Amino acid sequence: MALHHDLLEVARDLLEKESPTQATFRRSVSTAYYALFHLLIHEACSNWARPEHRDGLARAFEHKQMSTASERQRAKYKDASENSTEKHLNKVALSFVQLQQKRELADYDYSIELSLDQARQTLRQAEAAFRSWELVRNEQCAQDYLFSLLIREK
Repeated sequence: MALHHDLLEVARDLLEKESPTQATFRRSVSTAYYALFHLLIHEACSNWARPEHRDGLARAFEHKQMSTASERQRAKYKDASENSTEKHLNKVALSFVQLQQKRELADYDYSIELSLDQARQTLRQAEAAFRSWELVRNEQCAQDYLFSLLIREK
């Protein structure tokens, strides 16, 4: 199984613990974000013709650039019709931005307490983004999105 699927499973497993703690909730939220992060990197690198270069290419992706590109994508397709390719891509991009924000809070903001419900909602959002991605991954707009995650717009 690929890393992104493993990470999603880890996020799920953390919330099924008998006595979850604040650390459990925070780790699950963070891991759910990283699952989507690595899904998109995996998909982009899979397009590279030379398999021996894919690991190096994967290291070139940056959180900030991916968030900026996702925000642009989200804005571009915010009014797309329901169940369209563009709407599913919008869900992926919006989820990336929101999950990254939630990860930042979970990892660095100790002034807040996360609840089990918040952690579960974050996991559901990541799972929904995975499902939406599966529906659009071969579409041109999805491939353009993957390209934008790595290449800065001038």
